[in-house]
Amino acid sequence: MRDKNYIKFLLIIFCLLPFSTFAKELQKPKFLDIQVVKDEKSNITAWLVEDHSIPVIAMSFSFRGAGAKNDPIDKQGLARLTSNTMDEGAGDLTSQEFQKTLRDMSISLSFSASRDNFSGALKTLSQNKEKAFELLKLALTKPRFDEEPVGRMRDSNKSRIKSSLSNPRWIAARIQNDRLFEGHPYAMNSGGTLSSLDKITSDDLRKFHKTLGKNQLVIGVAGDINAKELKKIINYIFSDLPDVKIKETKKYPLQNAGKTYIYKRDIPQSIIAMAQKGISRDSKDYYAATLMNFILGESGFGSRLMEEIREKRGLTYGIYSYFRRYDEADTLNVSTSTVNKNVKEMISLIYKEWDKMKSEPVSKEEINDAKSYIIGSLPLSLTSTDSIAGILLSLQLEHLPVDYLDMRAEKINSVTIDDILSVSKRILDKNSITTVIVGAPKGIKAEVITDIPNVE
Repeated sequence: MRDKNYIKFLLIIFCLLPFSTFAKELQKPKFLDIQVVKDEKSNITAWLVEDHSIPVIAMSFSFRGAGAKNDPIDKQGLARLTSNTMDEGAGDLTSQEFQKTLRDMSISLSFSASRDNFSGALKTLSQNKEKAFELLKLALTKPRFDEEPVGRMRDSNKSRIKSSLSNPRWIAARIQNDRLFEGHPYAMNSGGTLSSLDKITSDDLRKFHKTLGKNQLVIGVAGDINAKELKKIINYIFSDLPDVKIKETKKYPLQNAGKTYIYKRDIPQSIIAMAQKGISRDSKDYYAATLMNFILGESGFGSRLMEEIREKRGLTYGIYSYFRRYDEADTLNVSTSTVNKNVKEMISLIYKEWDKMKSEPVSKEEINDAKSYIIGSLPLSLTSTDSIAGILLSLQLEHLPVDYLDMRAEKINSVTIDDILSVSKRILDKNSITTVIVGAPKGIKAEVITDIPNVE
């Protein structure tokens, strides 16, 4: 009898083993436990990561497509100035009263405008959440745009522009945008010009504010709040916003490929800004391109550009390559500087590394180091509620699935040496690089730029 029971026991354990293994796989921890929270009344959705370990709530949100690319040409800086002034008084609260309430209750509230999107960020202690959400709702639905704070922020932006005119890196970036995106709104100065800022009135800000629609919203939330409460909160804060017409976006081809421009400045080192066409986020080669660029120049010390140009030859303190992705354009950039007499050699060496990446496979050590760093660095960037809310926002803006972070390491690890060589051959094109130099370089044939575009 005992033997029969023992055999029966073994059979039960045997049958349970596969299920147990499967169950463990199902319970494999997620990178982030992201909840998709939707308020059916307003049709607004937010992504949430709950964390009740500290009494803090962070919210990041964007109005997709509502950024500075929509500024009228004669009122460049409109989106930026609106973002500067939306928290400068709302409802019955003047600028001073609104800001004092934020300070007294340790509430952080800010707005910003990129070329593509108009965004905001809120961070509050849980004990002050009701007031924080109330102030955010007021700023979004009843901003005052009073003359005093508008004038103050206008002057601040003009002061920033004047100060930037002594910064050769800012000048190079301004010229680069003007040349790369010639004929497209991205060529405009998103921070405004000295004359355009003077033309922007409080009524212009009110008109722009009405273009922010709840059907453009993307929201990321992290911290001490649950899904049921968040559902009510997003309805409370955002439901009174209008629905607006969303403009269609399409990729814009970069202009002035292969050309070099110089803005002459009597400075000991020239600033060099280079750019060519990049890669879109939805490309099948995205992960291979990410690893390629990390090896080429994004990783700083240890990258090929830094090794060849700084470590071996001492031509610069730093050189970096990086991708930039906009809704309507993608670029691969290089940023560096060197003494004027070495500019020609510097550019030649960069071209050489372009050719090398296209013709020779990367080493096993290079690809393994790149994979380890890119995979391992992500958790280190998620050390606060606002950084988590920010990444939830970024994932949605880039149209990535809610389980993307769980798949990311596998996708990166699946890239092969051949994949990197293939994408290098497809993407890298030294002949299409647009180069902007600010300084007094020697022996460079280039078009001379005498006026910095979209400043005055």
